[in-house]
Formats: sequence, C-alpha cells, structure tokens
Amino acid sequence: MQPEQMLVMEGVTKSYSGITVLNNVNFDLKKGEVHALVGENGSGKSTMIKILMGIVPRNSGTIYINGKEVEFSSSMEAAANKVSAVFQELSMIPTLSVADNILLKKERRTKAGLLDKKKTLRQTAELFKKYNINNVPAHAIVSDLSTAQRQLTEIVKAVSSDPEIIIFDEPTSSLTKLEVVSLFEIIEEFKSRGAGIIYISHRMEEIFEITDRVTVLRDGEYVGTRNTKETHVDEIVSMMVGREKEIYKAEDKRDKTKGEVVLELKDVSDKTMFKDMNLKLYKGEILGLAGLVGSGRSELMNLIFGITKTTGGEILINGEKVKIKKPMDAIRHGICMIPENRHLQGLILMHSIEQNLAICNMERFKFFYYLLNFKKLASFTLEAMKKFDIRAESGKKECTKLSGGNQQKVVVAKWISRSPQILIVDEPTNGIDVGAKSQIHRILRQLSNDGVSIILISSEMTELLAHSDRVLVMNNFKIIVEASEITQEQIMTSIIDDISQENVMQAN
Repeated sequence: MQPEQMLVMEGVTKSYSGITVLNNVNFDLKKGEVHALVGENGSGKSTMIKILMGIVPRNSGTIYINGKEVEFSSSMEAAANKVSAVFQELSMIPTLSVADNILLKKERRTKAGLLDKKKTLRQTAELFKKYNINNVPAHAIVSDLSTAQRQLTEIVKAVSSDPEIIIFDEPTSSLTKLEVVSLFEIIEEFKSRGAGIIYISHRMEEIFEITDRVTVLRDGEYVGTRNTKETHVDEIVSMMVGREKEIYKAEDKRDKTKGEVVLELKDVSDKTMFKDMNLKLYKGEILGLAGLVGSGRSELMNLIFGITKTTGGEILINGEKVKIKKPMDAIRHGICMIPENRHLQGLILMHSIEQNLAICNMERFKFFYYLLNFKKLASFTLEAMKKFDIRAESGKKECTKLSGGNQQKVVVAKWISRSPQILIVDEPTNGIDVGAKSQIHRILRQLSNDGVSIILISSEMTELLAHSDRVLVMNNFKIIVEASEITQEQIMTSIIDDISQENVMQAN
C-alpha cells in the first residue's frame, strides 16, 4: 500500500446462490482525489460499495483503510471509521423531519436530557446554509419532500460528520444544474481537506469535469483504470460495454406547432399551486419541460394525470373537453405517465416483472370475469423483456432484485405497452447506464415518429435539449419561456431573471 493511498480493495469477490457478481476486483483511492467508478447496470458497482460499507459480506478479498485491514459489519461501523455514503436508493426515515434524519443519534439535548428541537433545527439549517442549499426546510417531514430535496438531504447527511472517505452513488440524478454546482463545491471542499471521494455516475460530462481517475467494471470484473485527463468518453464507454458502441444522437428538431393539437390546458388552476395555466401539446411532438426543483414541472404533470385535482379551467384532448379527476380517467383518455421515482411510484418492488407488467394491461389477459390467461401473460412478458432488453432469468423475478436500469425498463415497458396517445415521462433515464439511456431515447423518438405526443421532464439539461422538439421553461408554477431553440445558459438566465423580478415585486 503506497503512502498516498487511503483505501485499497484487493481481490474482492462476491457470489449469490452460485452466481458471481464480483470477481477478484481491485480498487484504490488516494488522498485528496475524486475517483470515478463506472460500468453498465449490473456491472457490480453497487455491490462493491455495499461491501465496503459493511452492508453485505464479501466471499473473499481484503480491504485496507490507511494501511489497516478492515471489515465493517454495518454502515454505522463504517461511519464510525469516517466512511460515509450517499446511495442511489435513498435511505432516510420518511416519517421523521429533515433535521432528525441528518442528526439521528447526534441530536442536541437540554441539560435535563430532553431533545432540544430548536437547537437541532438551527444546526441543521446552518449545515444547509454552509453548503449553499436553500430549498430544503429543516423542519420538513421527509415523506413530503420531492425526490431532489431528499437527495440533497442525503448529501448533507453524508458530509455532516466530516468523513475522510465519501461515496456518491448517482448523486445528481434528480438535481438541477445549480444544485449540481453546489454539490461539486462540496466535493472540492472535501478534496482540498485531503478526503477521498468515490464518484459513481452514468453522466459522462460529470465524470470528465470533476474526477481525477476512472475505474471501469464490466460484468462483475475489473476492466481497468485511467487518468481522466488522459482518456476520453469513447474509450470509457468501449471499456464499459466491451465493444465500440454508437451513442444515440438526437435527430434534427422538428416543428410540430402547425399540426394537430392533442392536449390543451386553458386557464387551468388548482387550490394551491397553479393559476390560469395554458399549454399546448402537438401530435408527434416531444415537448421538454425545464426548470429548477420546485418550479412545478412534476406537479403540473400530476395535475394532467389526475393525481391532483383542478379547480378551474379546461383540459381538452383532441379538441374535446374532458374531466380528469383521477389517474384512471387520464388512462381512459390515452394518457400514460412514467413517474419520477421508480421505487415509490413506478413499481411494486416485491412483485415480479410479470406482475408489474400486468398491472397496467389487465384487460389484455382477462377471459372470464376476473380470471387471467396466464399463458398469454407469460408470452406478453417475454416479448416485452426482449423488446425493452429487460435482463433477468425470467419474468417471475422480483423487481426488487433487478438492477436500477432494468427496474426503469420495466416501468417504461408497462406503460408503453398500453399504446398511449399522450406519454408523460418524468426523469426517464435516472441512474441508468449509457446503453439503456440510448435505448430509451430511441424508444421515445420512435414513439414520436409514430404519432405519440410526449412530455419530457429531465434534470439532465443536455438530454432535455437534445431530445425535445420544443421547450417550456417553468419557474414558480408558471411557464416563463417557450422556445424551439434554446441553450442551457438561456434557460438559467430566464429563471434567474424571473426570480429577480419576483424578489423586486415582493420588496415593493
């Protein structure tokens, strides 16, 4: 072990039921560096991190931290040894507040031994201020937070104990560009202190912006390590997939605004968030929604899909006024939605692939009252798994045992199988590898070519701009810009200008 190495993992191997998921993997982390760990879904990245954190035991191999051999039995033991992690599957207690989650077992108490809630809230607020995160209230209950706010809370929780080794597993999957900047500032601060950071991400632009080295895993095996400055995206992708792979590039923008209007909102309002919202979606169009977390993008889609109720205005589909009071009404009118959070909203994780696919397509398999044609369902499942490249031994496999990318493809498959007229996709490529991401982009474009109208929400601005025919920018639950051609800089400028105008109006 070299002096600058703070972490060394040698020959780490892990098997489940005779299936090897990590095979003799090596990895090291130096003081004051950001080391990327990349690979397609199922490559073994998460297993390797869980072994390091003491969440799952290894079959063989050795782990050294600062020259000392370690084997943690839990994440709490890892944390006690200054190793902290932000996992892709967020792990907070949903019924507790942000402050209680961040300072769990470190709560401030009065002299009488009682919980000092005021001090706990104040210290939590100071932590968020320190790291330039302004949109997460310390007193908020975690279950009431958006996915992005939960992710920011996990990040602050992970760094609050001043760890020496920090693992970030897809930390920016739901964050806006401004929030990503705040995260990168946190990473740079810890790097300057001599901490080591393991950074897992499918976003290549982030890998090449902030990391010093990149280690690639493929099918549970170590492929190689490169200095970031001495490699390029094509080489890393080739190492990940084992072959040269063409990354899908969006087609030229297409103006659909002279065609048929499929969905229209006229002066739509609800009780608390929206007032007189107007929107048009054209046949075969991919309409992108840009905005910061809390701007109202997902909330507006919930309104269209009937998750929240309108109190005024009209929703028209193909020129006819419709009533959408619940999601089933939206589905009957040909609207389907791939939600933001596949774990909480998109899947019943303990159910199989087959059962999850059947949920949205039951009418296909009924043959007598509520009896199902299981042979037909099994055939449908195999066809969907092949079409969407869902990798599993069979359709009977529980979704909780699938990789994140395969879980997402099950969500996509079950809704697209309904042949929607209008498809809402909210963060469709969160935490999935470049190959799966390219496949989903191809599916969306093919659906668009076939006349399906799509509303796309993505916090990954390059994805949104590359694959949208037209973009609407939202801030404070209203649309502030509509454009067929727009840049990231123009989007952020429009939002900052709108926020400034709001502040001036409030001051007056």
